[in-house]
Amino acid sequence: MIMRKTILYVIIVLAIIIMAGGGSYALRKQYQKEISDLKYQLAHAQQFVPLKRDTIRDTVEAVTSPVITAELSALRKQHIIDEQLISDLGLKLKQMDAVQTTVTETKDTAKAEFDDSARVFCYDDNWSHLQFRLRDSTFYYNIRDSLATVVYHEYKHRFLWWRWGVKGYKVKVVNFNPHSTIRYNTYVKPEK
Repeated sequence: MIMRKTILYVIIVLAIIIMAGGGSYALRKQYQKEISDLKYQLAHAQQFVPLKRDTIRDTVEAVTSPVITAELSALRKQHIIDEQLISDLGLKLKQMDAVQTTVTETKDTAKAEFDDSARVFCYDDNWSHLQFRLRDSTFYYNIRDSLATVVYHEYKHRFLWWRWGVKGYKVKVVNFNPHSTIRYNTYVKPEK
């Protein structure tokens, strides 16, 4: 009789443990889904964060933008990653570590010099060469640009001169062409 009661108690305790474990597993799955949804929303919102503009060396423009991190499925769902570009490069999405897209706009007003013997209007500086030939109405231009990209992490904690932990990542893009302006920049890094 005592043996039956002991077995019954053991079975009841095991049943309670199994139910509690199943409940905590379901709760954990729900939290993971909520976290995934929040990361999805954050990736979407970070896509439209305005660039923070700085000037270094008195004339060189630098912009800062956040790094977009989310699971690959969320990045694909929002079309943040150009899957066709990855495919055209002969790569698979799983091979990709990060994708950066930078859009610049170059504009300036220049005073052209006229060479009467060759009938050519010409402008030339360190970043551009423009030439218009009146004889055959051809316009030749060559615009050069130079961008430097730095990806860095922000520290989560600071105490005196010690820094530790990673709060997040940011991208700094430096544009050396004074006639050019960075209009758009995204850096996407899928979580693995």
